Amino acid sequence: MKAFLEWRDDWFLGIGLIDQQHLELVDLVNRIAASLDTSQQPFANGSDAMDLVLKLQEETRRHFRDEEAFMLEHDYPARVSHHREHALLQAELRVLIREIEAGKRAFDLETLKSLKHWLIDHVIDSDQAIARYMERR
Repeated sequence: MKAFLEWRDDWFLGIGLIDQQHLELVDLVNRIAASLDTSQQPFANGSDAMDLVLKLQEETRRHFRDEEAFMLEHDYPARVSHHREHALLQAELRVLIREIEAGKRAFDLETLKSLKHWLIDHVIDSDQAIARYMERR
């Protein structure tokens, strides 16, 4: 069975810890997708699928913290705007989780696609800028 989110090698930044965390986040999205495929019931608190979504939130928070520490350590000039983007992404994920928990949003294929784009758009756009900066240094 094909993974919901296929990692592409051109998404690697060449920054070990960040690349590893990106792979782990992609794996979590794929595990959520697999849970959605096999679950006959809506996602709810206490379900395996919702637990995975909450784990994604926790791992994303950790990843952003590590990425921001890396940017600070390497004096990345766009780190303030990148931090703002992280804050916005975390807020979007919190809203998505609240809507699912409140029954205001179904956790269906469309929601899963939003989550996929939420993650990958950041990796292939904003995070690639960090890699380009590091290459120029």
